Amino acid sequence: MQKKQNKLVYKVFGNHERVQLLRCLSKLHSVTEILKKCTLSQSALSQHLKVLKDAKMITCVRDGKKQMYSVIDKDALAIAKKLLNY
Repeated sequence: MQKKQNKLVYKVFGNHERVQLLRCLSKLHSVTEILKKCTLSQSALSQHLKVLKDAKMITCVRDGKKQMYSVIDKDALAIAKKLLNY
């Protein structure tokens, strides 16, 4: 199980878009709000969010018809911020 989790972590930090999404999700955002802030298509965003959820770095809560995403792994957020500062 740990090997699978490690692969997911590498998969997250090996993709610049996912690292940017982690930083963006330091606060709660809907998919619509996230799409306004990035250049991804909706399908690409959905795929990235799935990888982040599978890696247990973000959470998703439903607010009416909206799905709201935010970071739950504060260590991953700190790493993402450091990587983006380089």
